[in-house]
Amino acid sequence: MDIIDAAHKTVHNPSHGGSTVIAVRMGMSNTVLNNKVSPTCSTHHLRLDEAVTIMEYTGDTSIIQAMAHRLGGVFTRVDDEATQASIIMTALSTSACQGDIMSEMQKALEDGRIDCNERDALQTKIQDAMVALRTLSVQITNHCEGNNHV
Repeated sequence: MDIIDAAHKTVHNPSHGGSTVIAVRMGMSNTVLNNKVSPTCSTHHLRLDEAVTIMEYTGDTSIIQAMAHRLGGVFTRVDDEATQASIIMTALSTSACQGDIMSEMQKALEDGRIDCNERDALQTKIQDAMVALRTLSVQITNHCEGNNHV
Protein backbone atom coordinates (compact mmCIF):
# COMPACT_ATOMS: atom_id res chain seq x y z
CA MET A 1 0.00 0.00 0.00
CA ASP A 2 1.16 3.53 -0.76
CA ILE A 3 2.24 5.56 2.29
CA ILE A 4 -0.21 8.43 1.70
CA ASP A 5 -3.02 5.94 1.03
CA ALA A 6 -2.21 4.27 4.35
CA ALA A 7 -2.29 7.65 6.12
CA HIS A 8 -5.58 8.55 4.43
CA LYS A 9 -7.20 5.24 5.38
CA THR A 10 -5.91 5.50 8.96
CA VAL A 11 -7.21 9.04 9.46
CA HIS A 12 -10.58 8.30 7.88
CA ASN A 13 -11.15 4.97 9.65
CA PRO A 14 -14.33 5.37 11.72
CA SER A 15 -13.02 2.99 14.38
CA HIS A 16 -10.29 5.56 15.10
CA GLY A 17 -12.86 8.35 15.43
CA GLY A 18 -12.36 9.74 11.94
CA SER A 19 -10.44 12.77 10.81
CA THR A 20 -12.37 15.25 12.96
CA VAL A 21 -11.47 13.52 16.24
CA ILE A 22 -7.84 12.94 15.23
CA ALA A 23 -7.45 16.56 14.06
CA VAL A 24 -8.70 17.87 17.41
CA ARG A 25 -6.28 15.63 19.30
CA MET A 26 -3.45 16.89 17.09
CA GLY A 27 -4.42 20.54 17.55
CA MET A 28 -5.17 21.26 13.90
CA SER A 29 -8.24 21.82 11.81
CA ASN A 30 -10.01 18.93 10.18
CA THR A 31 -9.53 20.56 6.77
CA VAL A 32 -5.76 20.82 7.20
CA LEU A 33 -5.46 17.19 8.35
CA ASN A 34 -7.64 16.00 5.47
CA ASN A 35 -5.44 17.90 3.02
CA LYS A 36 -2.26 16.46 4.57
CA VAL A 37 -3.45 12.88 4.05
CA SER A 38 -5.15 13.44 0.70
CA PRO A 39 -3.48 11.60 -2.18
CA THR A 40 -4.58 14.41 -4.53
CA CYS A 41 -3.47 17.45 -2.50
CA SER A 42 -0.03 18.83 -3.36
CA THR A 43 -0.12 21.91 -1.12
CA HIS A 44 -0.15 20.19 2.29
CA HIS A 45 2.20 17.46 3.46
CA LEU A 46 2.11 15.15 6.46
CA ARG A 47 5.24 15.57 8.57
CA LEU A 48 6.94 12.49 10.04
CA ASP A 49 6.20 13.57 13.62
CA GLU A 50 2.54 13.98 12.67
CA ALA A 51 2.47 10.49 11.16
CA VAL A 52 3.89 9.10 14.40
CA THR A 53 1.29 11.02 16.42
CA ILE A 54 -1.51 9.62 14.25
CA MET A 55 -0.21 6.09 14.79
CA GLU A 56 0.10 6.67 18.55
CA TYR A 57 -3.46 8.05 18.79
CA THR A 58 -5.03 5.33 16.66
CA GLY A 59 -2.84 2.33 17.48
CA ASP A 60 -2.83 1.70 13.70
CA THR A 61 0.67 1.12 12.31
CA SER A 62 -0.35 1.00 8.63
CA ILE A 63 1.67 4.12 7.80
CA ILE A 64 4.98 2.76 9.09
CA GLN A 65 4.19 -0.64 7.62
CA ALA A 66 3.76 1.01 4.21
CA MET A 67 7.07 2.86 4.69
CA ALA A 68 8.87 -0.34 5.66
CA HIS A 69 7.34 -2.23 2.73
CA ARG A 70 8.44 0.47 0.29
CA LEU A 71 11.98 0.16 1.64
CA GLY A 72 11.91 -3.63 1.40
CA GLY A 73 11.50 -4.17 5.12
CA VAL A 74 8.91 -4.89 7.73
CA PHE A 75 7.66 -3.15 10.86
CA THR A 76 6.96 -5.28 13.90
CA ARG A 77 5.71 -4.27 17.29
CA VAL A 78 7.41 -6.53 19.83
CA ASP A 79 6.81 -6.88 23.56
CA ASP A 80 9.89 -6.00 25.60
CA GLU A 81 9.67 -9.02 27.87
CA ALA A 82 10.52 -12.41 26.47
CA THR A 83 10.08 -15.60 28.42
CA GLN A 84 11.44 -18.93 27.35
CA ALA A 85 7.88 -20.06 26.62
CA SER A 86 7.15 -17.02 24.44
CA ILE A 87 10.40 -17.55 22.52
CA ILE A 88 9.46 -21.17 21.85
CA MET A 89 5.97 -20.16 20.72
CA THR A 90 7.39 -17.51 18.40
CA ALA A 91 9.88 -20.01 16.96
CA LEU A 92 7.01 -22.42 16.29
CA SER A 93 5.07 -19.58 14.68
CA THR A 94 7.95 -18.85 12.30
CA SER A 95 7.95 -22.48 11.23
CA ALA A 96 4.19 -22.40 10.65
CA CYS A 97 4.57 -19.22 8.57
CA GLN A 98 7.07 -20.97 6.31
CA GLY A 99 4.54 -23.75 5.78
CA ASP A 100 1.89 -21.16 4.95
CA ILE A 101 4.18 -19.65 2.31
CA MET A 102 4.82 -23.02 0.70
CA SER A 103 1.11 -23.87 0.70
CA GLU A 104 0.28 -20.52 -0.92
CA MET A 105 3.11 -21.01 -3.43
CA GLN A 106 1.78 -24.43 -4.40
CA LYS A 107 -1.71 -23.02 -5.00
CA ALA A 108 -0.30 -20.11 -7.00
CA LEU A 109 1.82 -22.33 -9.26
CA GLU A 110 -0.87 -24.93 -10.01
CA ASP A 111 -1.58 -23.25 -13.35
CA GLY A 112 2.10 -22.54 -14.03
CA ARG A 113 1.97 -18.79 -13.44
CA ILE A 114 1.51 -16.29 -10.61
CA ASP A 115 -1.17 -13.64 -11.17
CA CYS A 116 -1.41 -10.35 -9.25
CA ASN A 117 -3.87 -11.69 -6.66
CA GLU A 118 -1.66 -14.71 -6.04
CA ARG A 119 1.37 -12.44 -5.75
CA ASP A 120 -0.43 -10.30 -3.18
CA ALA A 121 -1.42 -13.39 -1.17
CA LEU A 122 2.16 -14.64 -1.29
CA GLN A 123 3.52 -11.24 -0.26
CA THR A 124 1.18 -11.23 2.73
CA LYS A 125 2.39 -14.69 3.82
CA ILE A 126 6.02 -13.65 3.33
CA GLN A 127 5.44 -10.45 5.31
CA ASP A 128 3.87 -12.49 8.13
CA ALA A 129 6.94 -14.73 8.19
CA MET A 130 9.29 -11.72 8.31
CA VAL A 131 7.32 -10.31 11.23
CA ALA A 132 7.56 -13.62 13.08
CA LEU A 133 11.30 -13.86 12.43
CA ARG A 134 11.91 -10.26 13.52
CA THR A 135 9.87 -10.87 16.66
CA LEU A 136 11.96 -13.95 17.42
CA SER A 137 15.15 -11.97 16.88
CA VAL A 138 14.07 -9.22 19.31
CA GLN A 139 12.85 -11.74 21.89
CA ILE A 140 16.17 -13.61 21.81
CA THR A 141 18.09 -10.34 22.20
CA ASN A 142 15.87 -9.26 25.10
CA HIS A 143 16.25 -12.67 26.78
CA CYS A 144 20.05 -12.71 26.49
CA GLU A 145 21.81 -12.82 29.86
CA GLY A 146 23.85 -9.69 30.50
CA ASN A 147 21.97 -7.89 27.76
CA ASN A 148 22.53 -4.15 28.07
CA HIS A 149 20.09 -3.46 25.24
CA VAL A 150 17.17 -1.37 26.46
